[in-house]
Amino acid sequence: MKRTLAATANHSVTAGPKAKAKLEAELRHKSQRGVAEACMGTEGSKSSRCHGEVIQPTPEELAVVPPFFSEMLVELNKLQSQLGGTKNFSCAPKIMQKIKREDFSAAYTDYEYIYLTILGFANLHTNAEEIVRKNNGKVFTQNPGVQLLERSCGMTMHGDREGANNLLRSAPASLLEAFAICKKKGAMKEFFRDAFDRKADPCLEGRLGRLMEYLEAKRMAADSDAHGTPPWEDVSLKPLAPGTPVRDVIGEHLRVFTGECIWSWSRQLGTSYDAAKKARSEPKHEESFSNLFNAATFEAALVSKGVASKPVAGGAKQWEAITEGGSWNPYDEDVNAQIQQGLARGLTVIEVRSGPRGWKYEIDTAQMVQRNPKTRKERPLRCVASSSAAPAKGIALQDARREIEYYVEMCTLPAATPSRISAGAALRGSGSGTAPSSSTNNYSL
Repeated sequence: MKRTLAATANHSVTAGPKAKAKLEAELRHKSQRGVAEACMGTEGSKSSRCHGEVIQPTPEELAVVPPFFSEMLVELNKLQSQLGGTKNFSCAPKIMQKIKREDFSAAYTDYEYIYLTILGFANLHTNAEEIVRKNNGKVFTQNPGVQLLERSCGMTMHGDREGANNLLRSAPASLLEAFAICKKKGAMKEFFRDAFDRKADPCLEGRLGRLMEYLEAKRMAADSDAHGTPPWEDVSLKPLAPGTPVRDVIGEHLRVFTGECIWSWSRQLGTSYDAAKKARSEPKHEESFSNLFNAATFEAALVSKGVASKPVAGGAKQWEAITEGGSWNPYDEDVNAQIQQGLARGLTVIEVRSGPRGWKYEIDTAQMVQRNPKTRKERPLRCVASSSAAPAKGIALQDARREIEYYVEMCTLPAATPSRISAGAALRGSGSGTAPSSSTNNYSL
């Protein structure tokens, strides 16, 4: 006999402490499940996924992840059924909010936990310097860096502890090193079983701690420079001080873009990263590599990552939603930038997280409403000229293009051609990763 939610809640009042805690956990898990289904647009048929379905991630879902992380997801997907399949999502798992340990333990599969962890580390790789810049060394409620970590990566950390910034920068590299070791050994199942634990503390420190245990056990028996894996310094941005000239900012992103292109190209050739890095300078390979690595694909990568943004008519814009009291409430800098970046990519519905707890909303610029995907409640939305004297986040696209042209003239970056643009677009749609990002020996900053 089914117990209604109200009956369950009433029973918890009179039950003993252990029973009450159990019932509260059940309610929390149901609520968590409801959030996932609402955010993914499902009808919430629990019986259809009670044992975990095998749901293949689409090329589009893989394309938003840096290529060396998307390779991990591809390998993980081969073991999806053995790791519990998908229970809480109608498509590939997606970061929607921070998830607690008890929820991961009771309501998620190993596959979902590992997938979300890889996504979180991939997003940390992309956003690490921004998170570090915002980390003020205070507790979560007063720390915009940790709040951004939760919104973008789905995990929290103790930003007020010594070494927090080093942890943020080193975590993605540690995952890549561990994956490289297991790939060389041909031990994917062992890697996913031993380097991840959904019953452990799901904060960044907890996930990295389990990963480091795996690394320490394997480093003595493996060469960390595994087949095809790029050195982390080739594909990771160096810290850039505030006020760094635009040319140097674009140059650093070009360095990282080159490394990612070399890696994607090595996958096409079926060779190692080091071999591809040497071969790309050979005349016979020039056209093949330039289909991935050219001015058009580099510009697309800068826009996709929010490094550069298309100019907005009338100057900087501020997005605002109306409050219960009828006044207009402006979004903070990060959310405002996400909306602008989404518009630059041609999106009309943009997912953002707002507030200290990172509540998820849909910004529908066609209907000009802010929508709660769980409750479907909508609030009017508007865009006004920014009154802030602070510069807009990101580099204006016309300025980025000027610096891209500089590197083209220096013969560091091939010019775009119609054939190269179409080839690059085909690669991004094939599921091999995002428009790559870089490292080159042809110039130095």
